[in-house]
Amino acid sequence: MTRTASNSSHALDGTYRTGEYDKNRSKLQEPRNKLTLEEEAQIRQKVREFYIKSQPEQPNTPPEVLFNLRGKAAGQWRLRNGHEQLRFNPEAFCQDWDSHFPDTVAHEVAHSLVYRTSGLRRVRPHGPEWRAWMETFGCQPRVTHNTPLKGRRVRTYTYRCACQTHALSARRHYLIQRRRYRYECRECGQRLQQEK
Repeated sequence: MTRTASNSSHALDGTYRTGEYDKNRSKLQEPRNKLTLEEEAQIRQKVREFYIKSQPEQPNTPPEVLFNLRGKAAGQWRLRNGHEQLRFNPEAFCQDWDSHFPDTVAHEVAHSLVYRTSGLRRVRPHGPEWRAWMETFGCQPRVTHNTPLKGRRVRTYTYRCACQTHALSARRHYLIQRRRYRYECRECGQRLQQEK
């Protein structure tokens, strides 16, 4: 499957394919999954600009910016013990910089500003308050992205019944092993046993 990069600085020939060769029989570049220091600095600078734009006379202090998000989400705003964090997925920015910069950055800053202006009262995550901030920043108020990300690897455990093999999640495996839960097959009704 071919991934076309919209910013040619992120790929030698603009395509990402694993284990394949271009027409000159030279191996194609593997996709990057780490941002350069300059790219991280650009994202941090854009975060600061959005906070300044939100309150020019006395700008809000930006929260901690991290580049440790994995999975299918491009960005995340989170509140832990009263401290805000903006987390970004480096893979998303590496694959399609133009789609995520500055829109994904604005998306997460808007969540932070909704929290700062509305507090913890019940507001819809992508409701009118969030949309208003996105429009203030001059970005499309899109909720999802189209960049195909790998997602997190989930460990599974193999269990069997009389008719088939089942792949159980780590959580269900824990419940069976430690809490003595019992799971039965929906087809044959037999209790699932871990495969040795």
